Amino acid sequence: MIVLMDDAKPMIVMEQVEKYYGNFHALKAIDFSVARGEIVVVCGPSGSGKSTLIRCINRLEEIDSGHIEVDGQDVYARGTHINALRSKVGMVFQHFNLFPHLTILENVTVGQTKVKHIDKKEAEIKAQALLDKVGLGHKAHDYPNALSGGQKQRVAIARTLAMEPSVILFDEPTSALDPEMIGGVLEVMKSLAEENYTIVVVTHEMGFAKEVSDRVVFMDEGEIIEEDDPETFFTHPSSDRAKKFLNEILTH
Repeated sequence: MIVLMDDAKPMIVMEQVEKYYGNFHALKAIDFSVARGEIVVVCGPSGSGKSTLIRCINRLEEIDSGHIEVDGQDVYARGTHINALRSKVGMVFQHFNLFPHLTILENVTVGQTKVKHIDKKEAEIKAQALLDKVGLGHKAHDYPNALSGGQKQRVAIARTLAMEPSVILFDEPTSALDPEMIGGVLEVMKSLAEENYTIVVVTHEMGFAKEVSDRVVFMDEGEIIEEDDPETFFTHPSSDRAKKFLNEILTH
């Protein structure tokens, strides 16, 4: 993990971000920053704004007001090239979003050739190496329907890594998986945490948050209620809402 100087510029900065869906106030005056190389877990009850927050970072959602920067670039500036931004800010979704008509190797190759214009052979070599990295090199020529949910999610992670992002956003990457499939995905995520990526994870996997994150951010009703290091958050949460959430999630 990168050790930062105190004056290092954050990789992600959100200032006074507001987001509405019709009359529903999804994000309320969000101030949030992530240092380079930091691993941040965002947690909270369903509907608290967690996924909306990270989807705004790579402009999968439009904000109503406020300011967001990634690596010094204004995400919502008129001249921002959205595909270039998203190649820098990778995202792993809850439901994998693999192309069913492409092989696993092709799924990891296609973004490299179409967005980054990398030579196909070079892209395939890189894709194979990344599939090996996530333990699925032997599945390179299979199609997604031949894989388990956990394997599909590991392919989705390899596909994201192929774009060489500076930031990786995970939107509840294990919530659609059977319990026995979760461990393999979390192990891959833990390995990434040691490789200097800046990572923001929306998850209910509190064991991962305790073991891997540098900071835990708790949201409720569109607001950041509290944020602290994992040890403090899990042993001495400062808000009644966080205490209630932890009591419910850790006793189930």
